[in-house]
Amino acid sequence: MRISDFIAQIITQRRVLVWSGVAVLALACVAILVTQLRLDSDVLNILPASFRSVAGLKIYDREFEQTRQLTFALVCAPADVEKLEEFAPVFADKLRQQSWCTRVLAGSPMQTPDGIRDLQSIAVPLLLNLEPGVFNETMSILQPQKIRDRLNRLHQQIEAGSPGPEFELAFDPLGLIAPALKPFAESTAIEEDQPLASSDRTMRVFLAVTNQESISAFACQRLMRQVNAFRANAREGWDGGPLEILVTGRSAYVAEISLSMRYDIVATLLGSVVLVGTIFFIGFRRWLPLLGMGFSLLLSCLLALTFGLLIFQQLSMVSVGFCAILVGLGVDFAILTFGRYQQARIDGESHRHGIATSVAKLGRAVFFGALTTAVGFLALILSGSLGFSQLGVLIAIGIFFAGLFMCTILFLFVRERQPPLRHDWVFEMVKKYVRSSVKRPWPMLIFASALLLLLTVIGFSPVPPLHFEASTRSLEPKNSRASRALQAIMHKMPIRWEPVIAIVQANNSQELYDDWQTIVAHWSELQTAGKIKSFSTPAALCLSPKSMRQNREQLSKIDFQTARQTLDQTLDAGCVRAGFHAAR
Repeated sequence: MRISDFIAQIITQRRVLVWSGVAVLALACVAILVTQLRLDSDVLNILPASFRSVAGLKIYDREFEQTRQLTFALVCAPADVEKLEEFAPVFADKLRQQSWCTRVLAGSPMQTPDGIRDLQSIAVPLLLNLEPGVFNETMSILQPQKIRDRLNRLHQQIEAGSPGPEFELAFDPLGLIAPALKPFAESTAIEEDQPLASSDRTMRVFLAVTNQESISAFACQRLMRQVNAFRANAREGWDGGPLEILVTGRSAYVAEISLSMRYDIVATLLGSVVLVGTIFFIGFRRWLPLLGMGFSLLLSCLLALTFGLLIFQQLSMVSVGFCAILVGLGVDFAILTFGRYQQARIDGESHRHGIATSVAKLGRAVFFGALTTAVGFLALILSGSLGFSQLGVLIAIGIFFAGLFMCTILFLFVRERQPPLRHDWVFEMVKKYVRSSVKRPWPMLIFASALLLLLTVIGFSPVPPLHFEASTRSLEPKNSRASRALQAIMHKMPIRWEPVIAIVQANNSQELYDDWQTIVAHWSELQTAGKIKSFSTPAALCLSPKSMRQNREQLSKIDFQTARQTLDQTLDAGCVRAGFHAAR
């Protein structure tokens, strides 16, 4: 028995068995997708993974806290700059009170109690991390006479009415914190290299670190719903003109891109189904086969998603958009097989023999057509992009099953007692075209050659110019609020938002410290030569086990008891007042 006859027999005589198998297959796919489906919203996975710049951005997003950082910007009219200065602390306090916000940077860390405590807490490890020579010079401050001289100097400045010494005493009673923080301050000049206010004072920037556990699409969407609710009420207390509150950041981008992708997928899928369904109905005037075509395509999508999930463990949201492409490709198989079935019925064949004829005549063409299309899309694996690799695999799997189902499941929706069309106007038009082309081929050849020549001239001519968009911003939604916010901030403060990020990886702490010292020295030379404008590094936060070990050995030689007694005696002598006792 031929395969076509076997398929026709199963479809016509074992319908319940076939429907049971289809139901089990569909339920299994749905169960796997519901329990295991994870969508990857990382736009970087669309870019080639072999590029070192892309790999660096992935490390930056995965390992550093900036991925959970949102940037808020207040923009006012030039006439309201004074009111913006007054409103900025109010906005920062409101931002700190939000449940999703753990930290806010609205200025220098020295301007907030939390910032002062943080700097004091890191002073000890940074002190031990100083070069041994610098460390010994710093610790000499604990000599009794130097303690007395420093306290007397600060006392005289306080008596003269200067407020600075009181703050210095409260922040750094012994004078050890400032030298410890000096390398850190030199490598991270926030106000100079990364301003938080525009030069015309019409924009103020606030950096907020969120407490979201992950940066998945759904987590970012939940966070941005809370952020947008905060933005709606954040203008309370502002009595100036129009105040624009902008927000951007990784979470804002992921939320917008994921929602945009979901809309695009649904819109393109429904649009494709409506268009191809309309064409199918115009050609065959049948509702049930149209429903069967849609069901077969849906089942193909389910199987492709299931196999893709089992292969890749998680799917990119970009690759899920394959459904719309699959609908456009799979409908061709449905039109071919059902059209051949209709022709067989018109020729007087029975329902079963019509199915067998359709599969026998076009089954091989459908199979190899699906196979060649699948192989073509599988070539996307060579792109080096995880997103496009998944897209190629999903389309390849889906188109293969679509070709299979159009030769089998589609005929479950064809009724045996339904009379065939007696007049196929599409077939009549094609038949007339073929006859005229065979009898008089030259007019068609001349027209086709002229059209090809015209298109070739247009394609190679400089008018109109052909532009290729190479920027990753073309992947963003066209009306992205996060993108507009970032562009507005970059326009006002380009020095802050256009850095080149370097990531240093080392095998151990000492190697990381040495590498950063070498890099800082090299970049300092480049800055002196005018090749780079400025740079900021975490070199001061990279601890050197070697230096810390040597400095700990020096600590054992210092008489802390004498230093403490000298400090207490000086304070008790009454040479200083409120600020010193607060420091004690």
